Amino acid sequence: MFGSWSFKNVSAIVGIEEVEGWADGDDCLVIEPAAPRFAKVVGAKGDVTRSQSNDMSVKITLKLLQTSSTNAVLQTLETADRETGLGVVPFIYTNKETGESYIVKNVWIAEMPTVTRGRNQNDMSWVLEGDVAVPLIS
Repeated sequence: MFGSWSFKNVSAIVGIEEVEGWADGDDCLVIEPAAPRFAKVVGAKGDVTRSQSNDMSVKITLKLLQTSSTNAVLQTLETADRETGLGVVPFIYTNKETGESYIVKNVWIAEMPTVTRGRNQNDMSWVLEGDVAVPLIS
């Protein structure tokens, strides 16, 4: 088996804006479950019971260059949400090469990035939370 990977084939859209100005690294885009799918309880004699969680929500981290124009878009979204509650938008991730895609109907800014400035470029990590990430069939 042979495969290729290039982040050039990745597209992420927040609302109607395509994310631009990605930082460097292997964790520029992270989509992860917000909660474990099962909770485990171990009894006094070692018996195990698990309870399935219905929490299918996700946490999305976008790591951007400090010069990325998307920082302003996300800041505007956060301000709109804080002031009016209208900062909830869809999120779409697509890998054009592999067809891997996810859509989250409702995401919002959960954590603002820490702002660090100095001689060199610093990354801005935005954390979004959302309802259910649905894989799209390509």
